[in-house]
Amino acid sequence: MTNPELRGGSFLIVGFGREGRSVLDHIQSLYPNARIGIADQGAPDDRPPGVELFTGANYLASASLFDTIIRSPGVSIRAIKPHLSESSHLTSATNIFFAECPGIIVGVTGTKGKSTTSSLAAAILSEVFGDVRLVGNIGTPMLNHLQGATADTIFVVELSSFQLEDLRFSPHVSILLNIVPEHLDYHGGFEPYCAAKTNIARHQLASDILITHEGNQLLRDITSECAAMRHHFNERLSGSSTTYVTDGTIVIDQGGYRAPVARTNDLPIIGPGNLQNSLAAITCAVALGGTVEQIQQGLRNFKPLEHRLEFVATRHEISFYNDSLATIPDALMNALVALGDEVETIIAGGFDRGVDMTPLGPALAASRVKNLLLFPTTGQKIWDAALAAQPQRKYTRVDVHTMSEAVQAAYDLTSPGKICLMSPASSSFSIFTDYRDRGKQFKDAVKRLAPQKKL
Repeated sequence: MTNPELRGGSFLIVGFGREGRSVLDHIQSLYPNARIGIADQGAPDDRPPGVELFTGANYLASASLFDTIIRSPGVSIRAIKPHLSESSHLTSATNIFFAECPGIIVGVTGTKGKSTTSSLAAAILSEVFGDVRLVGNIGTPMLNHLQGATADTIFVVELSSFQLEDLRFSPHVSILLNIVPEHLDYHGGFEPYCAAKTNIARHQLASDILITHEGNQLLRDITSECAAMRHHFNERLSGSSTTYVTDGTIVIDQGGYRAPVARTNDLPIIGPGNLQNSLAAITCAVALGGTVEQIQQGLRNFKPLEHRLEFVATRHEISFYNDSLATIPDALMNALVALGDEVETIIAGGFDRGVDMTPLGPALAASRVKNLLLFPTTGQKIWDAALAAQPQRKYTRVDVHTMSEAVQAAYDLTSPGKICLMSPASSSFSIFTDYRDRGKQFKDAVKRLAPQKKL
């Protein structure tokens, strides 16, 4: 078969991580005799046979030598463009997938909640359709899952702003969650970040579906010219939303049919952010024809994801929660609301990407938090935000540089019956490999603690 995103007879894969390897396998399966190159700053552990390799500081200089350049999400378009020739075609694995996919694509994006919403939507839709595949930014390269797909296959695709930035297609169903500042260093500001996110709906047709929060003015503004049919969700009673909450019950209201689905207290995930994620996933199922019974079964079968408000263990009657995916202030703020007044200790801070930490101040002031265990470099910004919001508040501050050190300090300072929450509000880079590494180190350190302190 031919794919319009794979042009000419030579292909350069820029970035050779998990997705780059997936692209290589896909191209070789389609064009076994094609000229293929790999461009990556570091040399891969295992060099694929028959493939040209370009590494080092000038690894992008090879781009002009190939017809099609396929960039990995972590490599910015701005870095590649100066090295392209006039005839170069720059694309991505995401574009290749969309151009080739025979099934129905449900795309999910937003600053936070993408993984949870994607996973929950897939769990519910699996009760409605026979072939549902969860792929994308959640960790499974989407090209790996095209084999055997048909027009009846449902792909639930988690999409990051990196993947959306140059996307020339849009899903049949787009779920656009809340957008707040993140990845500003990569995109060059909040406006281009929003523009990248908007690509999820920009190319939709009038027969497609766009799902957003009814009360989100930013989402309304940036999608005002999108052609798709709208389905909204809301945490309060609303006559214009497909799903909403009234008296603690999630209700669907579609085409004259109105029915309760679940009590909010019975959802498998907690917190105000996860209520929105649940409503978005349920709205998606309703829009695609799911019944109340199918939605309820999907909710019952769903298992909460790792590193997202994940209970780890109790040590000396202290409950430890891992929220390593909380890479922005809003995520930490949602975690504080979700876990309530029992949170006494917070482990936070990390790599500074220019995100404003000021909103954390009022959230901390409204909490019962006593101990702030802070990683560099945003730890100082979090401390400044806390003191600016409530100068008279007496927090115990501990500056930490390893997760073992942070967990031990939490064990020493937190009162029995209270909660230690690891919710960094910051990126993991510079100290940890990624949020998974950070979360794993936290869980391992917690599990090494003694069940009771020695008297």
